[in-house]
Amino acid sequence: MNEFLTTSVEIGHHVFTMLDFVEVVGVVLLSRIILGILRRGLRRAERFSTLDEGKRFIVHRMVSSVVWTMATLFVLSVLGLNLTAVWAGSAALLVGVGIGLQGFFNDVISGFVLLFEGGIAVGNILEVDGQLVKVERIDLRSTRVVSAKGELLVLPNAKMAGEAVVNLSQGAPYSRIEVHVGVAYGSDVERVQALMVEAMQEQPEVLKLPEPTVFFRDFGDSSLDFAVMGWLNNPWDRLAIQSRVRVTLDAKFRAHGVSIPFPQRDLHVIDHRKEG
Repeated sequence: MNEFLTTSVEIGHHVFTMLDFVEVVGVVLLSRIILGILRRGLRRAERFSTLDEGKRFIVHRMVSSVVWTMATLFVLSVLGLNLTAVWAGSAALLVGVGIGLQGFFNDVISGFVLLFEGGIAVGNILEVDGQLVKVERIDLRSTRVVSAKGELLVLPNAKMAGEAVVNLSQGAPYSRIEVHVGVAYGSDVERVQALMVEAMQEQPEVLKLPEPTVFFRDFGDSSLDFAVMGWLNNPWDRLAIQSRVRVTLDAKFRAHGVSIPFPQRDLHVIDHRKEG
């Protein structure tokens, strides 16, 4: 047995014994056992914690990274490699890689910010670039969201952490929806406002309190412009509710003789031949 363990193998300029390879295998197996124990401990601890899915994922990922990094360094030490020389020799390469991966590291750091700051969590409904999305998963580099159309989008974490993102699931317990419409000049303004409030109130998802309200926004080029607002508990249904409000408004306007104008332009044609 001793003769087998002391058997040497030459690889390049390095000489390794079978004992070195046995120690490497032992380190790998021990690392897997330690990692398994830590994961079971974390799962038990999560039963009594308030960490959401995203934070639990990053904790598991960090534990795995630390264990395997330490195992790798120990293996290199067992094999007799000079880690100082390795780092010194690869310093220029690491600098070049770091410059090329600035965006990647920016996304990774932003991922830690999102997961531990709590500004965005799995399940939150967001408004990003005017589009309604729901957070499905937050990874180290990117955030996976599903749009109201059912599309899966992968957004870089730097965008989620560094740009203006409206979180509709945090803050006030309800969110606002708006429907804009223009009516013809000469329409009964008070009747129009009453009909718009009714159309919003008739939607079962719209809250009774705060009450829906309507605003006379402006005198448009060819219409009187109004906006009716209501409040919801679940902003994910916003697009469907806005559509139903518009359908109801169209029916009410037709029943009460309120017309919705279309843009009109007067075109004047000058015949220069007559001037000649």
